[in-house]
Amino acid sequence: MSNFEEAPHKKRKVEASLESLLPDDVAISCLARVSRLEYAALSLASKSYRSLVSSPELYKTRSLMGRTETYVYVCLRTPPDSNPRWFILRRRKILPIPSCPSQPPEASSVVVLDWGIYVIGGLIKGKPTSKVLLLDCRTHTWRQVPSMRVTRASAAAGVVDGKIYVLGGCKFDEKNWGEVFDPKTQTWDTLPPMPDTKKRDQYIHDSVVRDQKVYAVDGTDRTLYYSPCLGQWGRGNRGEVIGNRRDWCMIDNLIFFLTRHGTVIWCEPDELDWRETEGMVSKEVKGLGFLKKSLSCSRLVHFGEQIVNLWEKYKIKFGRPQKLIDLLPGARLSNSGGNIVLFWDVIEGDHLEIWCAEISLDRRQGGEVWGNIEWSNAVMTVDPFLDRSKALSSI
Repeated sequence: MSNFEEAPHKKRKVEASLESLLPDDVAISCLARVSRLEYAALSLASKSYRSLVSSPELYKTRSLMGRTETYVYVCLRTPPDSNPRWFILRRRKILPIPSCPSQPPEASSVVVLDWGIYVIGGLIKGKPTSKVLLLDCRTHTWRQVPSMRVTRASAAAGVVDGKIYVLGGCKFDEKNWGEVFDPKTQTWDTLPPMPDTKKRDQYIHDSVVRDQKVYAVDGTDRTLYYSPCLGQWGRGNRGEVIGNRRDWCMIDNLIFFLTRHGTVIWCEPDELDWRETEGMVSKEVKGLGFLKKSLSCSRLVHFGEQIVNLWEKYKIKFGRPQKLIDLLPGARLSNSGGNIVLFWDVIEGDHLEIWCAEISLDRRQGGEVWGNIEWSNAVMTVDPFLDRSKALSSI
C-alpha cells in the first residue's frame, strides 16, 4: 500500500525534473509547432512556460518555420452588459478571451503593433481619457502602458516604422493635435504643430496608413495626413465627395469601405491625395449584391456618444429628421491576411444574431474587383433580444 501511495508523488517529481532539464531551444522548437491560441493555457502551467511563451525567440522561431498565424479580434458591447468584451475569431466562431474591466466603454482607437493590440483613449463617463491599454496576444493578458500627453476620444491612429501615431480626438490645438508613442523607450512625444490653424473637428471616424503616412478623416469628411519621414502635415482629397463611407482599410494596395446601403466599395490609393478638380472615384466590389439587404439593415457599428450628440445638435439646427444610425453604415469591415472580414447583425424573431463572413478578392482585367465569399455564418446569438449589440472595434 505504501508503494501505491508514493507512486503519484514520484511521478510529479519526474515530470517537474523533465521540464526543468529540457533546454530552452528545444522547448521553443516544440512550442513553435503548437497553435498560438493554446499559449494562454500553457502560460498558466508554470513560470518557465510563461517565460517561454512571451519570449521574442519563440516568435522568431515560428516565423522561420512558417508557423505564423493571422487571427481577427473583435470587441463587442452586448446588452445588458455595458462593458466591452473581446473575442477571437477561430474556426468560424468567436470565442471569448479575457477582457479588461478598466477599458473605456466607447470611442477608443485601436492599432496592432508586433504581438499586441493597443487600445488608445476613449470616453469614460462621457469624458475623454489619455489612458492606453495593451492586450498581449501571446498570452491574452492586459497591462497599462504610459498614458498620452493629451486626453483623446475617437482619434486617428496608425503604425509607421514601429511607432504609433495618434491624430486628433481632442479640441483643436495646433500644438498638441498629434503625438507619437515609441514602444522601445515607452515614451510619448508631441508631433510638430499643424501649419493650418483652421479649426479642425475633434471627432475622427476613420484612419488608414498609406505610403508611410497616417491619413485621418474627420467628422465633416475632410481628410488630412501626417508624414513621419518628412515631419510634415498635408491635406488629403476633397472631403465633400467622400460621403458616408466607413471602416477604411488597405488590402493589396487598394482602399476598401462600407456604405450605408450595404455596398462594399473600393478606390485607388492615390485618390487619397489632394486634387483640385477631381474627387475620389469609388467602384463597387462585384459579386456581393445578395449581401446588400442584410448589411444595409445592420446596426452593429458603434458611433460613439460624441458624434451622436453632434448630430442631434446639427439636425435640430438644419431641420434634418433622420437618425444618425440610418445615415451611416451599420456593419463592420476589416482586413485579415488580404481578405475582407465583415461583421453585421440580423434580428431573428425574439433574438439577435451576429454574423461574420470572409471574402477573398480578385482584381480582373478591365479593372474590376470581384469578391468571393469563402464562408459566412452566425458567430453569436443574443437571446433574448434586449437591444442592439455594438462592435467597438474589429482588427
